[in-house]
Amino acid sequence: MTDTELLDWLEKQPGAALINDDAGRWAVSFDGMQNVPDEDVASFIATCFYIEADLWKPTIREAIQVAIEEHNEA
Repeated sequence: MTDTELLDWLEKQPGAALINDDAGRWAVSFDGMQNVPDEDVASFIATCFYIEADLWKPTIREAIQVAIEEHNEA
């Protein structure tokens, strides 16, 4: 997939979050919790994500690709 296709797919996924672990690894998470945002204006949000160890990848591209594969298996 091209970078545009990867980003377009990610952008269309409700509740998806692209996460960096500050150690150079990336993952896409659909599992977690956050406070309910105000839909009318941007607001502060606290989030907590659950990411399995094998979902961490060294690049954004790989992380999105794994998320696509997992999504297609479900």
